[in-house]
Amino acid sequence: MRTGSAAGTRGHAGGRRAVVAFAAGLLLAASARAATFEVCRGLGSASTDDALAIPAGSLYRDNGRADDPLAAFTADRWRLRLETTFPVVIPALQACARVQVRITSDSSVKSVSVGDNRAFLYTGSSQVTDRPDESESLQSTRGRVIDQVP
Repeated sequence: MRTGSAAGTRGHAGGRRAVVAFAAGLLLAASARAATFEVCRGLGSASTDDALAIPAGSLYRDNGRADDPLAAFTADRWRLRLETTFPVVIPALQACARVQVRITSDSSVKSVSVGDNRAFLYTGSSQVTDRPDESESLQSTRGRVIDQVP
């Protein structure tokens, strides 16, 4: 013999669906201002045998055009910083992983797209008071924009 009513069970299920739909709406609204960013291990990484964790709030600065072999020596840099919005892990034996980013700098440049072909270098964490441990592998990560950062 069941002690609950079917109407009460349906009411709880409808409430759960409403909460899930509300949370999904918030997540989509927050990610609308973000874009996909591909973070890769640095060429001199000591080991690709271990997974590499990139915490949320990691900052990447523009380092010039990725197709310019002299980008490190020319002054073709935008005052542009991208911040990861979620943590991501580059799995063992893989070079890259994708994560959502957003622009956090006060640069005159307000967007960057894959067509701009910009290279980004890890520059630290936005978490000033509770700074995560930074390994040498994390400090040597690089990134590039996969789509458009508004």
